[in-house]
Amino acid sequence: MEIRLHLAFRETAAVSLLNWLARENARQLRKDPSLPGLYASGVEYERETDETWSDYINLLAQGWEDCDALAAARAGELLARGCKALGPKDGGYALARARKLTSIPAEVFLRTRTGPKRPGLYHCLVRYPVGGRMYFDDPSARLGMLSRRLDAEEVQQRLHLQSTPPQE
Repeated sequence: MEIRLHLAFRETAAVSLLNWLARENARQLRKDPSLPGLYASGVEYERETDETWSDYINLLAQGWEDCDALAAARAGELLARGCKALGPKDGGYALARARKLTSIPAEVFLRTRTGPKRPGLYHCLVRYPVGGRMYFDDPSARLGMLSRRLDAEEVQQRLHLQSTPPQE
C-alpha cells in the first residue's frame, strides 16, 4: 500500500514522523524476529528522485533506500533488539551486552548544512544512549552513500569529531 503525504516542511514535524516510522519498524521486527538486521540484509543506500519513506518490510523488498528510511530502520532495530542489534565496533556494544539491554531508546535526528531560514540539504542519522553516553550511527554511510562504505567505528569517529546535535 502506498500513502502519500504533502507537507509544508518543518524539521520538528519531519523528525516526529521519522521516529513514528522507527517505532513501526520496531513493531515489525518484534513481530517477526526472523527478519534480518539492517546491516546483514543486503539493503544498500541509493539516492531517491521522489521522497519515499519505506517501512522495514518494504525496505527489504525494495533492497535500497536513502537516509530517511535507513535511519528509521536502524533506530527501529535498536528499539526492538537492543544489544542484539549492535556489533563489536558499534558504540556502546560492550556495555549494552553486559547490561543485556533488550531495547535501546534510539531516535532519528537531522543534520543540515544550511543557515537559518535558508533551504538546505538534510541528512538523517541515528543517536542512542547506552550507560549515560550518547552514540551515533549513519546507516547511509555504512551502506554505500560515500565512495566507500564506512564501518561502525569510522562512523562513530566522524560523528564525534563534529559537534553534538541539538536536542529536539
